[in-house]
Amino acid sequence: MFRYFRGNEGWSYHFAARIINVAQLGGADFHECHRVAERIKVGDGESWYREWVSAGERVEKNAREAQRGGRPITAREAYLRASNYFRTAQFFLPGHDSRKKDAYLRCVACFHAALPYFDNPPERVTFPFAGTHLSGYYYRPIGAARQRHGAVAYLGGVDIISEELYFFAAQQMLQRGLGVLCFDGPGMGEPLRVRNVYARPDYEVAIRAAVDYLLTRPDVDADKIALVGQSMGGYYGGRGAAREPRLRAAILWGACYDLTEDIYDFWPAVRPQIDWVIGATDEKDAREKLTAFTLKGVLRDAKCPVMVTHGQDDTLVSVAAAHKTYNELPQPKHLRIWTEAEGGAIHLMNDNRAEAIPYMLDWLVEELHRPRGSTRFP
Repeated sequence: MFRYFRGNEGWSYHFAARIINVAQLGGADFHECHRVAERIKVGDGESWYREWVSAGERVEKNAREAQRGGRPITAREAYLRASNYFRTAQFFLPGHDSRKKDAYLRCVACFHAALPYFDNPPERVTFPFAGTHLSGYYYRPIGAARQRHGAVAYLGGVDIISEELYFFAAQQMLQRGLGVLCFDGPGMGEPLRVRNVYARPDYEVAIRAAVDYLLTRPDVDADKIALVGQSMGGYYGGRGAAREPRLRAAILWGACYDLTEDIYDFWPAVRPQIDWVIGATDEKDAREKLTAFTLKGVLRDAKCPVMVTHGQDDTLVSVAAAHKTYNELPQPKHLRIWTEAEGGAIHLMNDNRAEAIPYMLDWLVEELHRPRGSTRFP
């Protein structure tokens, strides 16, 4: 991966993997982002926040002008970029900073403003969960598959919000005839930032709620429901694969076997973020809470085929997590470790999405259409 901000691995990763990577999918423009980067003082978090907010405001203004002028495609494209720039602005702010919530809400507002102008507008959905609710977006595939289709419950991890999932892999899922439920679970997006609903170790409860919702839809084939969890969602997805028997297949896109070993101690820079996500008051409290966030003794109960895929040189989540996860899973299972030589060695294979995402999703489609009990792995 090209290090755009020398000496600052976190900023470089976020710029290359989370912003520039989505330009081809409508989530950014390289030259807009480059101009922002030129104005940022490396290592100065305030300048990062200030310049990305400024970029979001400028592009949002363009979107509103296009909307008023009756130019819906221009408005949609600008709103989507503005949404991602506001998301980027809040990324490195601590959870207690009120600007984090404010920038997040502006991100969501721009995303919502773009939705009516989609060729295939998603539905904003809400479904019951543990005495409260979760929310997200349901995207229906285009064409004949729209009448009756398989569907993916799709969730991110420690810092990925449901709006951003559209630029990770949701579009490619739709192209393969799958419906996609992008949702924020506890410790993510709206539940965390607006309602203080923190992450929980038994994440299968949230996944069960998502599957329950999918089964209410007459356009979803109940026998073809899958799960994709990425980053810390590799832990969440492992819980789902083991505890939600209605899943036909699951992809752990970036494994996470034990949150303490594989993230908290492996990548100390993320500790404040995880503290916030799990509702910990300090590091001691976090370590106590994190003891329950492990897949040890859980994965052996998986009832569906599971793919574990990870970058060999992932600096955010240890590649050891992929091997621990795979070793404990029962058959059928599949492990894919991506190397630097081929590309895809960093977190979530963000340096080779062009190959990694099709690899995962083609496997998923084949598994969903294969008769139960007759799985085949490459």
